Amino acid sequence: MKQPVFQPFTVKDVVFLAILSAVATCTAAVMALVSQIHIFALAQVVTALQFSLFPAVALMKVRKVGAMLFFALFTGTVELFMAPVMFFSSLLAGLLLEGLVLALFRGYGRDGAVFLAAWLFIPLTLPLNLLYYVCFAGDLFEQFFGAGLQLAAVGCVLAAVALSALGAALGIKISRELRRAGVLKG
Repeated sequence: MKQPVFQPFTVKDVVFLAILSAVATCTAAVMALVSQIHIFALAQVVTALQFSLFPAVALMKVRKVGAMLFFALFTGTVELFMAPVMFFSSLLAGLLLEGLVLALFRGYGRDGAVFLAAWLFIPLTLPLNLLYYVCFAGDLFEQFFGAGLQLAAVGCVLAAVALSALGAALGIKISRELRRAGVLKG
């Protein structure tokens, strides 16, 4: 018998998602080292690995529709105090990923769905950030793409996408090993 698409979250599920989002956010503190270097997507390059690895682990355990949105909301809440654009990018990426996973997989039951959501979390923030810069922060747009930095931006976007794929794959592999060892129970 198939499980229903929408399942209720337990307190244990929400706490696990909150802990892993907190760990991902703490490990992303390296972004502060590059925050004043105005190259588009550089911040995503230094956070892509952890913001794909930890959601993959989270989704391998909590395979419920809405889990990625919880993860995005928890990380976004911390990001809100640093830069509101980061909060909205994370939240919108979480919403888009939930819709995409529902449309393609009907939930996180398959590892492919987990990989897709974990992999695309950071890459989806890129167009959302770009839209913000174009519409609301033209001076930052000029800094990011002026002075010949377009090639650096393209390189950073490609690196962020590649590192996100690597992190998602590693997160799934780590989760399988933890489950095999009896540490991560589904």
